[in-house]
Formats: sequence, structure tokens, C-alpha cells
Amino acid sequence: MSEQASFVEAHLAGKALLDDIDDWVDAWHDADGAPCSRVQSLASYLGLTDDEYALWVERPESLRFAIAGKRMNRPSAEVAELGGVVAAAARAGNDAEAAGVLHWLKQTGRLPQQNDC
Repeated sequence: MSEQASFVEAHLAGKALLDDIDDWVDAWHDADGAPCSRVQSLASYLGLTDDEYALWVERPESLRFAIAGKRMNRPSAEVAELGGVVAAAARAGNDAEAAGVLHWLKQTGRLPQQNDC
């Protein structure tokens, strides 16, 4: 019997949209944290690291960075740091949204500040 794919794996395989994450959260809750009779954290069920999960809870739009990071096999903060490439790499809704997340990551210390001098 094969193990159920996480939300992130399903999304990367084209079987789930970003907006479907709420359905996955509901399914985890409906199964009392044990979908397919396997107890696991919600972060694990979704396919997110604890840091990615915490970031997503605070800023749901950051999910795009976590998934882009997994697609590129890079940490989501590194993906966010790519600056002008962020919107395309993370498939953000628009450049302003991507820039807002990048700014917030820096403000909260999740992404180091860079000295432009």
C-alpha cells in the first residue's frame, strides 16, 4: 500500500491547487490528526517543515515561497531573497504581494537584512 502524498507533493504533481490547502487542513482535522490511520502533525501532513508551517500560519501568502523552494530544492527564505525573480519563481499573485512577503521576512528576522552599501 502506498503512502498518501502530502499537500505539497500533490500540488507539485498538479493534483492540488494552492487554494485546496484549506480542504487538506479540514481533512486532517476530520481525521483527528490521523489521516489514513497514521498520526502526524498538520505540518507533516501538508508537507511543510515546522518553520514553513509557522510562516504560513502567520502569512498565508508565504505558501508560494515554500512550494517554490521545494520545487527548486532550496529553502523558502532563499527563494524569497531572489528579489525580482520572486514573482515568477514563487508564482506570486503579483510583484507587490511578493515584495510584501519579502519585506515582512526581513522585518521579522527570518531573512537577514542586507547592507546595500
